[in-house]
Parts: sequence; C-alpha cells; structure tokens
Amino acid sequence: MKELVTQTGMIIKYRKTEIVFFSDSQSAVPFSVLEIPAEFSSMAVAFYDLIVEHDHPTALLGCQGNYDIAVQLDEKTGTMIGWHWFR
Repeated sequence: MKELVTQTGMIIKYRKTEIVFFSDSQSAVPFSVLEIPAEFSSMAVAFYDLIVEHDHPTALLGCQGNYDIAVQLDEKTGTMIGWHWFR
C-alpha cells in the first residue's frame, strides 16, 4: 500500500481498487474508504497514484483507453469533491 500524509496529518493509503483514510499516525482504524466512484466504474480499472493537487489529496485512476481521471478528495472526510479527465 502506498501512503500519503496530508498537511493536517491525515494518512491516506491506497490499493488498486480502494483508498483508505486514517485520522492520524496514531490511528489504526480507518474512518473512510473510497472505492472507484460508480460513475467511473465502467471505465476506470485501478487507483494508481496519490498526489496533492491544489492543496487537496487527489487520487489518479487508470482508465481503459488513452486517458485517466483525477479525483479530488475532501481532506477531512475523504469524499470526492471534484474530478477531471486528462491524457
């Protein structure tokens, strides 16, 4: 599992099919799991990286074809707050 620590100390870990959020480094219990959003499930095949984009954790989804999707996440709740396509 790859790990990203945000400015507020939240830890995000990801696998190919899900991203798990932890409140801080002392927490062993995840508080939120993000699976590939339903609207992308027919085209996205896996989460392949986590980055910080415009000060928000962003999950990159690998898609079928020659494009990908970046899903921006709320840093406190782990919910999707936006997305965009890129090649």
